[in-house]
Amino acid sequence: MIGLIQKVLLELVESEGGPEALAEVRAKAELAPGQDFRIDTDYDDGQCLRLIRAAQSHFQLDEETLWALYADYFINISRRMFPIFYQVSGSARDFLKRQPAVHATLAAGLRDEDERDRVRDKFSVREQGDRLLVTYGSPNRLCGLYEALFRRLLQEYGETGQFVVERCRKRGDAACRFCLQVEAAGD
Repeated sequence: MIGLIQKVLLELVESEGGPEALAEVRAKAELAPGQDFRIDTDYDDGQCLRLIRAAQSHFQLDEETLWALYADYFINISRRMFPIFYQVSGSARDFLKRQPAVHATLAAGLRDEDERDRVRDKFSVREQGDRLLVTYGSPNRLCGLYEALFRRLLQEYGETGQFVVERCRKRGDAACRFCLQVEAAGD
């Protein structure tokens, strides 16, 4: 997993809880002293999952609440880090259609071709009428994060929409599949 999720999560922990919270979460997640996360490096999935659990435990949040908090923080940071992704998208639907390309762009910094392919191939988006069908094949089962980001993107663009889970790895399916509908403001 590329380090953007971990990097943002650590920044969120420090923002919400200060240096003490950051130190505790880092220790609970068994991060090496001074370990930082880069967005051009692939990291161990298990380490990321430990970091997520440590943040949940420290703040005593359920997964849904953590992801909602994370999504808000992530959108604000990613708007500053990658403004072009938002500038070329006039709606949440436009942004979501580009999401596999965005993911592939972030993976382009990985040196190992197999790592690049693995990161790039986690997502696919297919248009079906007014819906987007998203296939998410990550073994990390962070589908709740994807849903929280979808909901936060709707807010960002002043839109509403529906997120329907058709298949989910958490239920034993081979991959998650979401059906997304976005309605523009005033529709």
